[in-house]
Amino acid sequence: MDNMDITLVIMLIALLILHIHFCYRALMSKAPIGNAQRFVWSMLSLLMGPLGYYVYQNIIPLEFYE
Repeated sequence: MDNMDITLVIMLIALLILHIHFCYRALMSKAPIGNAQRFVWSMLSLLMGPLGYYVYQNIIPLEFYE
């Protein structure tokens, strides 16, 4: 493997860690939402990373966050 391959592997691992981090944040959120909604939020975060996390977070009413 040359340097480009190593860089690509490191970037993919970092991207995977980022997506897992946002999935974890959705699972551990203090928002009082149902398990089904939390599962959808987690899966969107896992598949789409920060974009899925924040798009779904904007759907949750603001009064859930105190």
